[in-house]
Amino acid sequence: MSGSNDPIVIDTIELLLGCDPQVCVTIDEKSNGALFFHITSADGEPADIDGFFFDLSDDSEADNLNVFPGINTLGLTDFSATADSEDTLANGAQTADPYDVKLQFGTVNDSTEGSLEEVSFVVFTNDGSPLSLSDLDLDSLATVVDSDTSDGQVLLVNEDGKDGKGGPDTPDDPDDGVCEFLIEGEVNVTVTLTELANGELQVDLSVLGADDENGTGAIGDLRGFFFNTGNDGLLDAISVTGADVTDSEFDANSVSNLGNGANMNGGGRSPFDGGVEIGRQGLRGNDDIQETSFILSHPDGLSIDDFTGEEFGIRLTSVGEEDGPRNGSLKLTGECPDDPPPPVCDDQYALSDVMALFTVEVPDEHMVIEDDVPLDGPTEADLV
Repeated sequence: MSGSNDPIVIDTIELLLGCDPQVCVTIDEKSNGALFFHITSADGEPADIDGFFFDLSDDSEADNLNVFPGINTLGLTDFSATADSEDTLANGAQTADPYDVKLQFGTVNDSTEGSLEEVSFVVFTNDGSPLSLSDLDLDSLATVVDSDTSDGQVLLVNEDGKDGKGGPDTPDDPDDGVCEFLIEGEVNVTVTLTELANGELQVDLSVLGADDENGTGAIGDLRGFFFNTGNDGLLDAISVTGADVTDSEFDANSVSNLGNGANMNGGGRSPFDGGVEIGRQGLRGNDDIQETSFILSHPDGLSIDDFTGEEFGIRLTSVGEEDGPRNGSLKLTGECPDDPPPPVCDDQYALSDVMALFTVEVPDEHMVIEDDVPLDGPTEADLV
């Protein structure tokens, strides 16, 4: 039972770190001058918590810090605090930036081995001076998870909280209901499939010119778009509409030639499930189509899932250098990725992206709680 003199919580803060996986960090400022930390896997796939790093507002105070519980007790397997010097765990996992304070967790002494999805600890000072939330650089919190596997990540304070430290740049999260991919060849073409709210699927095609970073310097006239679907039952009732659409055909494993040069014949290619003819044969007036958009429809609706992992074809005629003769033709194929990479945010990075990985030897001696900790300092009750 708690006594009337037990420390109380003066202030508290809760922050989310990372996005996939994600952990929640809660820090309580206690009346006895200690800071209580609780880290747990957030909603989603549980993460194995291996390390926690942070900076102080005044890094000269780093050598005055201590921790409860002791080393190799209740999952805490290492603790060290040296200004701008802490970046490596016992298994060699290393953060992109150095920190002032490091804590390591595991179920095996002096290591990160074993799985811990929830950890708690108390940080206090050796000289008895009080700690407050303002003594922490809350922008700097970092949690290392799954570092004993190839999926190790460093999770930083995410955009719902505060910007974390750096780390390798990461792409924006992919949009739901959109598949964009590049079909490459002598001419590169971007294909974007967009799932619309009304159940239709919008298809956007764009020939990349010389001024595009992914362009080859050659262009061509878009003449045909061919596709496969994972659901052949759609083909009896699918339809297409678009300003540049001049013909179409939908028949499982049977479409390769729409006539007038709009074909994917030859080259050992198998017939497609559907084809859409674009424009007219030859360069006639404005019929030199570098970009087009059309809509695929079905009474029961269409989704990206009907086309992911399937092969697509692009027929190009009048191929050549952008400012030169255009007497060639191309038949290109590509695929809408079946398993796009999981969402990655700017608030985490893979340990594999940190190049300076190395294995460190764990010292025989560790910082432990001193025998003369004041009676009103941290106790085992702080971890309840």
